[in-house]
Amino acid sequence: MTTDLISRYFELATSPDRERWFALFADDVVVEDDGRTHRGIDEVRAWRTEVPSVTYDVTDVSTQNGYHVATADIAGDFPGSPIPLRFHFIAVEDGLIRHLAIRP
Repeated sequence: MTTDLISRYFELATSPDRERWFALFADDVVVEDDGRTHRGIDEVRAWRTEVPSVTYDVTDVSTQNGYHVATADIAGDFPGSPIPLRFHFIAVEDGLIRHLAIRP
């Protein structure tokens, strides 16, 4: 179920065991974040090394235009912290994230 996957996404995003978090993504995943598009698990791995250590406070999960959107307040060591972001889980198949767009 997609909501379980979303819960695991945020739970594992702050875990020191990054491999469990990466296992949530398909090999051919597309992640859009901060105006950049990362294609494939190798690019997602590289992107994740650039992301500062943050915490997530999920405030809402809804369905919009046929996909799930999680709204979360993100706090960490970056300008403007904390900020609200929306995580659009656009394509989820076979229990894996295939397309994720992170937007303000």
